[in-house]
Amino acid sequence: MGWRKSPPREERLPRKLLGVLMAVGLPLVCASCGIMPEEEELPAAPVIRSYEAEEYQQTTVMRGDMVLTKRVKCTYASARQEKYSFSLGGLYIDKVYVSEGQQVEKGTLLAQLEQGDLPRQISDGEYALRALQVSRSYLPEYQRLERERKDALIADMEYQIKDRMAWSKNDQTEEEKAAYIDQANAILLQQIELEKQRDAAVEADARKLQEADDAIYIAGLRLQELREELQERRIYADINGTVTYLQKMKEGDRSVKGKVFVILADLDTVVFTVKGEDAQYFPVGTQTTVLCGKKEFPVQAVEPSELGLPQQQEGDEPMAYLQLLQPDPTLENGESGTVQVTLDQREDVLYVNKEAIKAAEGAQFVYMLDENGLKVLREVVTGLESDDYIEVVSGLAEGDSVIVN
Repeated sequence: MGWRKSPPREERLPRKLLGVLMAVGLPLVCASCGIMPEEEELPAAPVIRSYEAEEYQQTTVMRGDMVLTKRVKCTYASARQEKYSFSLGGLYIDKVYVSEGQQVEKGTLLAQLEQGDLPRQISDGEYALRALQVSRSYLPEYQRLERERKDALIADMEYQIKDRMAWSKNDQTEEEKAAYIDQANAILLQQIELEKQRDAAVEADARKLQEADDAIYIAGLRLQELREELQERRIYADINGTVTYLQKMKEGDRSVKGKVFVILADLDTVVFTVKGEDAQYFPVGTQTTVLCGKKEFPVQAVEPSELGLPQQQEGDEPMAYLQLLQPDPTLENGESGTVQVTLDQREDVLYVNKEAIKAAEGAQFVYMLDENGLKVLREVVTGLESDDYIEVVSGLAEGDSVIVN
């Protein structure tokens, strides 16, 4: 049996490679020979369109000074102004004593409603009260004289009793002595009764004085009620001032309860006034400028006492009074103005459009584009905020571009 030499190892094809060739080549051969069926033509691959990057609106981080301001409204009006209205409604207006622009003094009767029978009732009440007061004033003196009269009678009776008892001891008949004693006893009984009356009169006199005082008190209350009712139908000025408003009503019209009928203003104390919480921006001595229309007016905050007003008390609405540094006749009572107040400011800080700042879960951040144009998030810390801008404390640098939309 002959022995055949195997080819060198490096010349041999690996079995795995041979298997792959057979697997690939055999179908090709078969296909060329018509043994394998023809394959269906594959559909064309879809065309992948190019991606269009989203467009972003961006803004730049800037450096500079930030000032937070606020425009405060004020009104040029009298610091001393009183509004008056009738406290009763549905009654006829009897008389109006003033007109717009008229100057009046404190205590002047401005207007009144129909009075009815009140003046006569008040007159009768005053007469009755005076009569009671006069009677009461004489009562103590009358009671004193009455006590003194009784004391004198009692003293005289005591004297008569002693006299009768003395005569009864003289040399006289028994019948005469008995008669004197009987007289003395009768006078004694009268004395005892008179002393009882005198002692009882003390309590009675005190009671009469109390009854007189009560009658005067009740009459006074009734008179006060009548006067208050009449007062409710009248309006009196309680300051010196000028009539700046008068309701368009005439005599004979019916009153409207609580509706302002007359306004008096002290035009010597006309200033710009700021009411409410905005008054805190104007401590006494503050100098600023009020803008009315297109004209500016320098002013200074003053104490209420400088205008003849009482100091504000706890619970009062806060008020600031801005007095003109130079009087200006062009200003009219009731004209409105504004004052620009600086609330806070920062120098040489970074700031950016506040629309760029986003917030979520207690953190603040901005969106930026990286070097590849991709949108990325960066956390920031902010500070002072104005109407349009916000201070950037950390997280950004001057010139950085951030996304707004």
